[in-house]
Amino acid sequence: MGRLNRYILKNAALSIGGLIIFACCVLLLERLLRIFEIVTISSNPGGDASRMVVNLLPYYLGIAVPIALLLGTIITVDKLSKSSELTAALGAGVSLFHMTKPFILISIFLAGITMFVEGYLQPVGRYQYRATEFKIKQTSATAALREGTFTTLGSRTFFAGTEGSDGATGPIFIHEEVDQQSDNAKPQSGYRITTANVGKITVVENSPTLNLSESRGFHVMNGVMSGQASAEKTSITGVVEVEKYKARGEDEREMTSGELFANRKGDVTQVIDKNTNNATLHLRLSKAALLLILPFIAVPFGLNYGRNPSSAGLFVGIVFLISLQKALEFGQTLGAAGKIPPWLGIWGIIIAVSIFAAIIFWKSAYKMGQPPLTAFSQWIGHMKTEILTSIRNVTKKTRAAPHA
Repeated sequence: MGRLNRYILKNAALSIGGLIIFACCVLLLERLLRIFEIVTISSNPGGDASRMVVNLLPYYLGIAVPIALLLGTIITVDKLSKSSELTAALGAGVSLFHMTKPFILISIFLAGITMFVEGYLQPVGRYQYRATEFKIKQTSATAALREGTFTTLGSRTFFAGTEGSDGATGPIFIHEEVDQQSDNAKPQSGYRITTANVGKITVVENSPTLNLSESRGFHVMNGVMSGQASAEKTSITGVVEVEKYKARGEDEREMTSGELFANRKGDVTQVIDKNTNNATLHLRLSKAALLLILPFIAVPFGLNYGRNPSSAGLFVGIVFLISLQKALEFGQTLGAAGKIPPWLGIWGIIIAVSIFAAIIFWKSAYKMGQPPLTAFSQWIGHMKTEILTSIRNVTKKTRAAPHA
């Protein structure tokens, strides 16, 4: 690799790497609020929050990589154009395709990472994130007898003393709000108090029961205490709802690419439809293939040769990538529904994008003329001039109207 390509590779790697980190941080900010809300009821908020963030990173990395590759390439080429370095290189006989090789190398590297992230880390991370969230909610519910704390679940508030080695806790205090219909049809509100020396939650066939030893209880209705009772042993059913989280593989988004490939004929698992399975697999593979095409689109978008500086490449690039992503998702939806072959709705779009990339790069590299987005920038500038002229004319007419 020549000195020029090493120089371009260094600048491109810095731009693309920085954009990947920035995009992941921005995308995580919104989800962090949700994570903090979830872990507030956890007994280990720091560890659970860290685990959820780590499991989310592959998902946001899959979003950030194509954006960073496209925008980083456009920014790098735009800098070379504005500093006249690109013009000097072209004047020295270096072809545009030769200067695109560093971006191709980066795209190959990112495509390999994307296949691993999309094919393994993302589905496993999605499952682990959901399992952690489910575990936090279940643990917080079953921790109604958490030592030395008040825990409110529905209409009940629990407080427990010291936790023993067998999981039992005591002494126990339970406050429960109750409503009772009186004879004169006017509802009466009150509460029920229950105390016990020892309490322990047991789960039998997913039915949670709070077992109390040496318990006492009474009702308070409209300030009057009644119904006082005591018992050596008593149980309160339906304290919390405990469930086991589903096994991985019931959602195609939680299956690795290897598992999807093994189930492409639908004979491994009956839970996931064959069309849905194959559409998801093709979508993951297409995301890696798309990265190999993006440099041939981003390089022409960043060209301006310094004479007509333009920032339209970034805007057009973002709109193009978002539209392409939505088109791929739509193609996956059609394939999963069985309306078209699963591969057609995705690879048909990739082929169309490849043809577009080949045409736009060929015209930029082997046809001497204005960069592809120069006409777009000139059109935007013309529209801006027309709008400003119209505003001035309307303003002049408005000012002149009172004197007419």
